[in-house]
Amino acid sequence: MTHKVYVFGHRNPDTDSICSAIAYAHLKQTLGHPQVFPARLGPINKETQFVLDTFGADLPELIKDVKPQVSDLVLTDFSMANEKDSVSKTMGQIIDHPGRSLPVVSDDNKLIGMVSLSDIIPAYTDAFSKSLLRDSETPLKNIIELLNARVYGSIKSELVHGDVYTITEIKAGQTLGSEDILVTVEQDIYLNRALSTGAGIIIVSNASPEFDMPIPNDYQGTILTVAFGPFEVIRLLCQGIPIKKYYQKNNLEYFMTYETIDDVKKNILTSDHDRFPVVDEDGKVISTISRSNLIDFSRKKVILVDHNERNQSIIGVEEAEIIEVIDHHRVAEIQTATPLYLRIEPVGCTATIVAKMYHENKIPIPRVMAGLMLSAIISDTLLFNSPTCTKEDRTIARKLGKMLAIDVKSYGEKMLVAGSNLKEMHPFEILSTDRKLFTMGSYKIGVSQINTGDFRGIFNKLDGVLLEMNKLCEEEHLDLTLLMVTDIILGGTELIIAGDAKNLAQLAFGFQPGEFSKYMNGVFSRKKQIVPPLMNASAY
Repeated sequence: MTHKVYVFGHRNPDTDSICSAIAYAHLKQTLGHPQVFPARLGPINKETQFVLDTFGADLPELIKDVKPQVSDLVLTDFSMANEKDSVSKTMGQIIDHPGRSLPVVSDDNKLIGMVSLSDIIPAYTDAFSKSLLRDSETPLKNIIELLNARVYGSIKSELVHGDVYTITEIKAGQTLGSEDILVTVEQDIYLNRALSTGAGIIIVSNASPEFDMPIPNDYQGTILTVAFGPFEVIRLLCQGIPIKKYYQKNNLEYFMTYETIDDVKKNILTSDHDRFPVVDEDGKVISTISRSNLIDFSRKKVILVDHNERNQSIIGVEEAEIIEVIDHHRVAEIQTATPLYLRIEPVGCTATIVAKMYHENKIPIPRVMAGLMLSAIISDTLLFNSPTCTKEDRTIARKLGKMLAIDVKSYGEKMLVAGSNLKEMHPFEILSTDRKLFTMGSYKIGVSQINTGDFRGIFNKLDGVLLEMNKLCEEEHLDLTLLMVTDIILGGTELIIAGDAKNLAQLAFGFQPGEFSKYMNGVFSRKKQIVPPLMNASAY
């Protein structure tokens, strides 16, 4: 099975994070990688939803972590028993099986129990009775397989419905039911007597390989010829009964394919069992595992866009295999076990890089992808007002706008305003719309940014916003949290701070003691105008 390779941006995804993931996954698929899919790590903001709606793009799949799961294990043990299997067949499987136990499945492969040697031994010690096969609802195919029988005539029923007799206990003229089984031998006198009883199934024992059973025209039953002697046939018939009444049905221990390997390890360490079924979401058994399986698994393959820091990425990223990074931010503490494709360029938006890769690979850009990438560039560069905006961003945006035949400035203003009606937003939503965490020396800092056409709207919610900021500091153990309310029309940012490390903001931005809000004209970029001064301040 080929596992999905997910392309995703950072937590609290913004428009660039979502649109670049979609556009890059489409590029990879077009280049012959059908297993690559876009994903997101959280809910999208109003601006991004506006973009997806405008260009008719689907919302990427939400994923919570990339921790190794049971589905990532290298599965090699596919042994299992059906509840209709004979005790003889099941015993053979168990003896050959390293765990000395097997999952029992129904006809549609769903888990219904477990069977071990101790469960099945009583089947060998139970006394044989004429009605044993009938009472046990024994499939006739169990008898045929067990005796390696040649079949003459048609099989009337899947199950044995009659009693079992031997030819030596049949008296002259005695008749049997049409569903009864009669065991005889390859001698004419006994064969003729057997046929005259009317038994529905006749088992001819001691049959030589050359023996060919002549069936009278008036005999409507089934004849089985076998090489075993009559006493061996009776012994084997006991082992032909199904395991239905012997396996364990309660207190089953099994694992679903979506469970993490960490959770599986914890459960296995406290279990008395050695092997465990692996069950898919439909309840079907696909394999069994033991402790030794837990060291052999395939790491999930991921592609990071618009970020490369672990604390901004998905839970479990350190346990995944990062195969590519496409980004426009500083290189942080990214570490990989294997070489990867790393493309980081000093431009204003990841989508600018992705658009360049379409051109480099001579892949035509569909209208939807062009719209998404243009929107991402507008969002990240704040309609080209941010100091992070480069000549390449403007050039690519102009080309994409020409392809779409739209007025880039008019569309950009409409898009940015659509995602920033502060009056309708809860303080938590304002803070989480575009939020990133940074580790600067011994400080842990959160920086949120929201774009608006009327930054003064934030003051109507200021008490609630400050309360939420302080709550985030406490819950996430942040030393400082900042909110950038950026007004693209006015041309600046209202910077709001909270947390115990306000002295960093005093050093970086000239905040006065007791001051928690400050308008900063010409400030648009978190990456270039907020993070670097904070890093310098944290070094003191």
